[in-house]
Amino acid sequence: MPLSEGENKLIKYLDSLYIEGAGARAKASQNWEQGIEAIKGNVWPQRRPKYKINAVMNFLAQIIERKAAILTDSRPTITVVSRKQMDDPVADILQKVIEGILDEKNFEQKITEFVMLEQYFGFALFNTCYDKSLDYGNGDIDLVVIDPRCFIFDPFVTRSWNLQYGEYCCLETVKPTELLREQYRSRRDDIKADLTTTEIKSDSLIHKVRDLFQLNQDKPKERSSVIPRSIVRDWWIRDRTTRRGDALAYPNWRHIIIAGGVPVEDGANPYADGNHPFDGMEWGFNVDSPYGFNEINNLENPQIMFNKLLATVLENAILLGNGIWVGEENALSKEGWDRLTNEPGSKVKIRKGTMLRREPAPPLPNYMIETLNLLVMGLEKLSGITEVTEGRRPGQITSGVAIEQLALMAQTTIRLKARQLEGLLQRIGQKLISRIFSYYTTDRVFTLVGEGGIKQYHYERAKLKEALRERGSNVFQDYQFRVVPASSLAMTKWQKGLIATQLYQLGLIDQEAALDALEFPNREQILARMTQNPALGGEKRMPAKIPANLLRGGNRQMALQEPRMG
Repeated sequence: MPLSEGENKLIKYLDSLYIEGAGARAKASQNWEQGIEAIKGNVWPQRRPKYKINAVMNFLAQIIERKAAILTDSRPTITVVSRKQMDDPVADILQKVIEGILDEKNFEQKITEFVMLEQYFGFALFNTCYDKSLDYGNGDIDLVVIDPRCFIFDPFVTRSWNLQYGEYCCLETVKPTELLREQYRSRRDDIKADLTTTEIKSDSLIHKVRDLFQLNQDKPKERSSVIPRSIVRDWWIRDRTTRRGDALAYPNWRHIIIAGGVPVEDGANPYADGNHPFDGMEWGFNVDSPYGFNEINNLENPQIMFNKLLATVLENAILLGNGIWVGEENALSKEGWDRLTNEPGSKVKIRKGTMLRREPAPPLPNYMIETLNLLVMGLEKLSGITEVTEGRRPGQITSGVAIEQLALMAQTTIRLKARQLEGLLQRIGQKLISRIFSYYTTDRVFTLVGEGGIKQYHYERAKLKEALRERGSNVFQDYQFRVVPASSLAMTKWQKGLIATQLYQLGLIDQEAALDALEFPNREQILARMTQNPALGGEKRMPAKIPANLLRGGNRQMALQEPRMG
């Protein structure tokens, strides 16, 4: 069935939005491909003389992996609170269900992928959606990491956390053509295999895939891959013109899916919260664009300079053991000159009265090695990865409290990124609350993985139905998702546990509070055993004298005594 006049008009309008949004992305993506090659260590041009050494000591990849590890090494502490009443049992249910969703969807692995994309491109997104194909066709909530090369949005959005206030956004993916034809049977004959279309922008991920497999762009109508594939554009737009009577037909967002050049879905926003499912984050703050600065911007040039100096040092080292032959022209015969090599221990015969010698390369100046060390120190300074962060002892410091303080200060920039990630997680969690009310309509069991091992939680829909019946369909607005600040950093939890241990030694807190702060597994069983057997340490402790500087409100950590080892 050919496209109607209205569909042609809609596709033309969406294409104009795509060109506008892709144009804004193109300004931010100019160095993306170069950054990817730098991460791989491909910093040398392809055309170089054969005698040159392409020396590479890749600090970039190690720095990026270490930052991702620090930011994702610990699970953040989350909570759901009610805006309307204290001790709301529904809030506890929502918190347990969200914990179960995060576990089932491998959120820790996905947040690691997200951080890596952030460092590569300076911008990435999460899609908190409901996928009908999950759970063996029954449908389920999903959390999908989005590569920024697959996404465009309104260029008038000035900050990544304000995507909800834009006028449009679009997620661009590729799916097998036959899968789409089976999924949208009413438009089966209209969906085309258009992966080779020339409308794709050069900075998109689809363009890179197309180049990788060398798909035919000169004759896009011909099938250019073994499995025909089609481009799918998932549009979310603010439609302020279409009306039904005196009211807007789409008061929140209009959701349109174009598959293989054909509109296959067109309707109102399916989500109860009235927002599209995308949440973005910028890595380095960019005052001129929501596309933030990536981690490579500051580190790429020092890395290239280091490799160039390293190549010079290696070339000089090779020349020191492989000096240049210098001799009179008649010192050897033509055949002798041709046989002259750098083979160790070789014998050379010269004519009487002639000269033949080897000239060693000049030694490297001292500043060359100093410059290499300076570049390494510069990379550490720019990245925020110091010797304390890497687990090395700083200088001659041996005091545990002093090293702890240095480690805390060394993670200042890391804490900034952690706060940004926790803000993103908070926006995602708020969407999950509305998704739970809308789509988890039957009882189910969640598997929770925590400090105490694997546990199961039974979600009972009837308890949420009661809240829906009493407070209406917008009851999800009564609940707020929160993340405990800095709880996503392992350093924070280790610091908290150390303070709790010191406070317990001073007698200022009891055993239960200390174990809770340490998040020690099986705390209830341990406390029960200690109560039954006082010999295990269950007796009461007399409070110690509180240090004067602690009472004055001084630094808590420095006020507490350092625990003795051994």
